[in-house]
Amino acid sequence: MATSKPAPSSIQSSRAPRIIGESDKREFDQAIQRRVAERAYVLYEASGRQHGNHHSHWLQAENEVLQRGLDIRESGSWLSINAYIPDVSADDIQVYFEPKRVIVRAEKQESTGNSDSGEQRFTYHDIFLVEDLNSEVDPSTASAAFKDQKLTLMVKKNSAGSASASSASNSAARS
Repeated sequence: MATSKPAPSSIQSSRAPRIIGESDKREFDQAIQRRVAERAYVLYEASGRQHGNHHSHWLQAENEVLQRGLDIRESGSWLSINAYIPDVSADDIQVYFEPKRVIVRAEKQESTGNSDSGEQRFTYHDIFLVEDLNSEVDPSTASAAFKDQKLTLMVKKNSAGSASASSASNSAARS
């Protein structure tokens, strides 16, 4: 009878990042809005609480929160999307695909410790990576992997025209 030992703690989770669907999109959007609002408020405070700059603070906050940093490559009918995301585990990554856009959310844990008291505290913050896609994709074909701090996403380009042509030829063949 085989027995298993727990994996050493230095080995990261073997789970894959979670690709979320429409049912989880609301919570995902709320996390983005919350983070942008927090950053916009910090910008408002830094400006001496001057009124009238709400729109520019919001746009700047969006620009800072929704970071670029996804490397997209096309190969035939597939897109490969890669990103380096240090200091997170696969369990802390969520991915949302829209037909022409991808958003990655990673919850990053940072420790702050007091060397005198030996006390260590952890803070969490979200990182959002976003990229517009040149091709429309089919979110239902997406897959995700995370290894050695590298996120790899694969998604099939949407071929609605060829799919309907294919089903038309299949229908004709059955007749």
